Amino acid sequence: MRKNLKHLHYPRALKIKRKPIQNQIPGKITYVGEETSAETIINVISYNEEKVIYHNNCPIEKVHDLVTHEKEFKHWINFIGVHDVEKLSELGTMLNIHPLILEDIANTKQRPKLDEFEDYVFFALKMIFHNDAGLLIKNHFGIVFNSSYIISFQQSQDVVFNSIRERIHNKVGRIRVRGTDYLFYALIDAVVDNYYNVTEAIEEKTENLEDRILIDANNASTSEIQLLKREILSVRKSVFPAKELIRKLQISKHVLYDNSTKAYIADLYDHILQVTENVDIYREIVWGLMDMYMSSLSNKMNQVMKVLTIMSTIFIPLTFIAGIYGMNFEYMPELDYRPAYFIVMGLMFLLTLGLIYYFRKKKWF
Repeated sequence: MRKNLKHLHYPRALKIKRKPIQNQIPGKITYVGEETSAETIINVISYNEEKVIYHNNCPIEKVHDLVTHEKEFKHWINFIGVHDVEKLSELGTMLNIHPLILEDIANTKQRPKLDEFEDYVFFALKMIFHNDAGLLIKNHFGIVFNSSYIISFQQSQDVVFNSIRERIHNKVGRIRVRGTDYLFYALIDAVVDNYYNVTEAIEEKTENLEDRILIDANNASTSEIQLLKREILSVRKSVFPAKELIRKLQISKHVLYDNSTKAYIADLYDHILQVTENVDIYREIVWGLMDMYMSSLSNKMNQVMKVLTIMSTIFIPLTFIAGIYGMNFEYMPELDYRPAYFIVMGLMFLLTLGLIYYFRKKKWF
């Protein structure tokens, strides 16, 4: 069912100052992204089947102690603020994460990717959502996990993973009794589920814009169509690479993936496949909106031109008659005839009515 018609605001993308990515030394951790002064926060949730312990604003040394000495727990380390390359490098060195992986984490322009090492796995994708102004926001998100802990790297604080935190806290579902590979799946699943929210918002924008064009093309503009087209392309650039990576996860033989978790990853692949299909559908619709918009304007212009043409056609014979009797010949026979004026005016009136009747019969208007 169509949503109620409303005028949506399509804000222009802001020009964001980013650090350059050219001429970087391979393996050197350099932040590439929007400049920010936000504080980097490391929160750790240590959990097992019986207990959950929260460690907020955790120093890196304590993180190392937790993953080294508290083996009875699985640890979810949430690193918020990848712009702090010093802390990122320190954490990576302490937990033996490859410098190239850390470089990809700090580069928010990095496309989604999957790297599988002997004892850990790295997965990067984009977290996308709309802010309060309706502007599409893309945040870089990376995961490193092994058999005892999982590290999620984010640009900023989020609400996407609140449901997972609640499931851990309230012991809902299988997350407390399963390994880190299941938490790894759950985090990716939460990001993909959020893709649905984005595509639903795009669907609403697309349908409203389409309805406005159908009702009156003057209610829309080419800039709105172009901004929506750009938004869909931006979503597509994030979603389609993630689909291929989830497919790789599904067929991977890495020892960190439990066979029971593979079934959930297969279901996750079905979800993102549906998202990509929806994005392609909206992409095709928006591509057609420009043609619809131009056709609607052209049809409206044709209607105007048809009315003007009909009016001109009606006045052509009237102008002809008026032109004849406006000539300054001295011996025109009708000039001395007393009722000639009324006869000519009546003839003009009848001629006008006759032309209007003819045009209506031909269904020209």
